[in-house]
Amino acid sequence: MNGKRWTYALAVAALALAVGACAAQPPGVQAPAISHAELLRGDRLGISRDAAPPPVSLTAVNEDMRAFLRQHVPAGLGPTRTIELILQALLQDGLQLRYDNFRTFTAEEAFYQREGNCMSFTNLFVALAREAGVNARYQEVEIPPSWTADGDTWRYNLHINALVKLPVGEQVVDFNLEDYDRDYKRRLLSDEDALARYHNNMGVHWMEQGDHERAFLHLRSALVLRPRTAHVWTNLGTLYRRQGDLEAAEAGYLRAIALADDAAANSNLARLYAQLGEQELSAWYRDRVQLFRRRNPYYLFHLAEEAYARADYGSARNFLLTAIRKEPGEHEFYRLLGLTYLRQGNLPAAESQFELAARHADVEHQARYRNKLDLLATR
Repeated sequence: MNGKRWTYALAVAALALAVGACAAQPPGVQAPAISHAELLRGDRLGISRDAAPPPVSLTAVNEDMRAFLRQHVPAGLGPTRTIELILQALLQDGLQLRYDNFRTFTAEEAFYQREGNCMSFTNLFVALAREAGVNARYQEVEIPPSWTADGDTWRYNLHINALVKLPVGEQVVDFNLEDYDRDYKRRLLSDEDALARYHNNMGVHWMEQGDHERAFLHLRSALVLRPRTAHVWTNLGTLYRRQGDLEAAEAGYLRAIALADDAAANSNLARLYAQLGEQELSAWYRDRVQLFRRRNPYYLFHLAEEAYARADYGSARNFLLTAIRKEPGEHEFYRLLGLTYLRQGNLPAAESQFELAARHADVEHQARYRNKLDLLATR
């Protein structure tokens, strides 16, 4: 499972994959008394309706940045060579930009801080590439979900990188390209889409810092730009819950479910209703979360890892076989299944799974699987 350098840009608290597009509510549940407009006004948090975060431009370029570009990237080069030199300047002999998953910066901020997450890097690259005359755009990449060690939190990840149009074809530019997989779902973003994601990230950041006013202003800005983004409503619900306004939190979560049946919202509602003593409602939403998880191959892989760790190889095998039926292109599934068969003493089956892992893996992982196969051949 890759993604060690990717930005977690979605909902806070107990998260799960949003599956399906139809809203689901238990029988007899009434619509929340709080309107969407009221959730966004800020009155319930004591925040002015007219307040807003400082204006921000993700890709603004100043004179220091232009001088840096002139120093490292001669004018008149083709787009391919231009982006090569920009990347070299950012990562090697110029800024030596450092990765920090928890810092979201604009291009200008990343330039001076010399660090940031995938969005920070992409902001800086896009800004410099456009300044150099290269057609660079934002691209959103959906990467596999991951769980915390206790299996309680599922982070549904969206990663941002850049896509450059070349005279022939296109090129992906990524902070951590070795972990990027072209098979992941991806789509182009407008600059306004990217700005909404920036505000969401900053909302989560300030929420974690305990600054509820800044968090609210950024989340509201994200929803003004993109009001039908379910995970931002989930984050807004979590902000209200942390401030003790459970009625508003419920309304935020229900809005997220109405938009996309957001499973993070389902999970948070289960906890909210348990807190309110509504055990029947809590159980209903908790069951929905388990259904979402069981449908997802990466959660099954997580269960297989847990079973393997406790030497329950039969369960690990069953989880992995189901995961592979749902997602046959993930080499890590075959790797763990090969190890499971190896623990069970079934060497031919283990060898077969390592062959399949190598077939679906990138070059670096293929070499590791070939080494494993060579070791098996000597046994």
